[in-house]
Amino acid sequence: MQWNKYKTILFDLDGTLIDYDATQKYAAVKAIEQLGIPRSPELEQNVLDLVSGEAVQDIEACRPGWMPADSEYMQGIFTEAGVNLPSGLFLNNYFEAMSQHGEALPGIIELLISLKKNHSIGIVSNGLGPVQRKRLVKAELMEYLDLLVVSCEVGCAKPDPAILQLAMRLADSTPETTLFIGDSIGSDMRAAEAAGVDFVLIQPDGDFSAKGPRVLELRKTAELKNFLKD
Repeated sequence: MQWNKYKTILFDLDGTLIDYDATQKYAAVKAIEQLGIPRSPELEQNVLDLVSGEAVQDIEACRPGWMPADSEYMQGIFTEAGVNLPSGLFLNNYFEAMSQHGEALPGIIELLISLKKNHSIGIVSNGLGPVQRKRLVKAELMEYLDLLVVSCEVGCAKPDPAILQLAMRLADSTPETTLFIGDSIGSDMRAAEAAGVDFVLIQPDGDFSAKGPRVLELRKTAELKNFLKD
């Protein structure tokens, strides 16, 4: 990789810099407890499957056409998932609980410190603005950022390339001088491809079979430090 060509390094947040699985588990349990519902392994797994599904992810990212948390449609999604809880109240509790949990993945702070020497650093995240901002503070990552673009604050979400294009304008960068790093095939890699930006794919399970352009494949984001040149 020709590191000297990149002026700006953009990161996805969840699963790339912050432990999203841990956040989801924490928030799911907290939201169930707040409703006074007895916990069970089956209910918790059903909830985790539900919040990882397209309908809730659309709400979390504020994607076009997302359905309100308390809508009849969303309540139907809950019922189909075997989660017999009030969708609006549960999701309000869930998103609030998410904001209380932020845990940087191993080696991330060291990586950002190294990158700051020669690059501008930004985050492009699908998510709710107050939630993502609080989590970044808890994870002690905010101080390393030169810019932060959150989908619900700007009105567009990955894989729409417009969100990356906005980040590049804020950074006074171009597709040729920008690198984007993320762990999602469907949103991160597709957004990078559409925006014409070089992409690093993070896949903790080591499955790199998905087709799509990238300049590097890593199992852990922190491994990027092995490719940096002082």
